[in-house]
Amino acid sequence: MDNTNEYLLSYKGYNFLKKLVNIEQLEKLEDFEIRDDDVFIVTYPKSGTVWLYQILRLICYEGHWNRTGDIKTIIKTPFFEYMFYHLDIIKMPSPCIFTSHLPYYLVPQYLRKKKAKIFYIYRNPKDILVSYFYFFNWLVVFEGTDTLEHCLEKFLEGKVVGSSWFDDIRGWYEHRHDFSIMFLSYENMKKPPVSIQTT
Repeated sequence: MDNTNEYLLSYKGYNFLKKLVNIEQLEKLEDFEIRDDDVFIVTYPKSGTVWLYQILRLICYEGHWNRTGDIKTIIKTPFFEYMFYHLDIIKMPSPCIFTSHLPYYLVPQYLRKKKAKIFYIYRNPKDILVSYFYFFNWLVVFEGTDTLEHCLEKFLEGKVVGSSWFDDIRGWYEHRHDFSIMFLSYENMKKPPVSIQTT
């Protein structure tokens, strides 16, 4: 572990957002208990995490809009590595839907043993770059970038939250057989549904 800068913290070769991460919590991930029907949405940052969460929430919970619409997304679907709300997971409705930006090598071994259900969303890196550029300059917890070119340089060097997009995609795809995993493209989720014509 090293303190990369005032915005990023590198832990086991992966860059976390320093203001939100808790190292003690990260070290306890191996002991975290999940249920057999829990679901994980895994993405590189800015790849459609919240979008897929909303879709899965509607599928998994019939009462999604029954007095739950005003609950913060981060509470309804906690980030596995950033659980700073200290939620009582046991009391959450089953299945729990977790989100994560972790690379495959930081995912606890028991997820592989249990074959946890994982949805991995990938997105065109050019679109992630543009989204990151505006996101960096919008939130004070991120280091802003003056130009898109400067943001591109940091992105290509992996000096952003999430580290290298290329390593993330490669890692999950090459180890896809270690998990019960479905790969989804952000771009395909944006396509309008195919209409069925009847005669």
